[in-house]
Amino acid sequence: MAKRRRYSQAFKEDAVRLMRARGTRTVADIAAELGVNSSLLHSWNQALGGDVPSSASSTSESDDVEALRRRLRQVEQENALLKKAAALFAKDVK
Repeated sequence: MAKRRRYSQAFKEDAVRLMRARGTRTVADIAAELGVNSSLLHSWNQALGGDVPSSASSTSESDDVEALRRRLRQVEQENALLKKAAALFAKDVK
């Protein structure tokens, strides 16, 4: 049976600080980097009186990202159509 690891208070505080300032990284990524389970990070965060949202960004940011992805798909489709049209016109010129 594995022996339980004990983490110092300073390590816990640093881990929670990393989690709170994670930017676009997920809690699971940070936990893997630190060698702990993500549920431990969440429990340490609650014990230190913080609340970190489960998503990496706010809903308005995720809405913006989704709109940009839709626009990117549209532009890529338009670009593919223009390439086909250019190839067709190049054939007619010869």
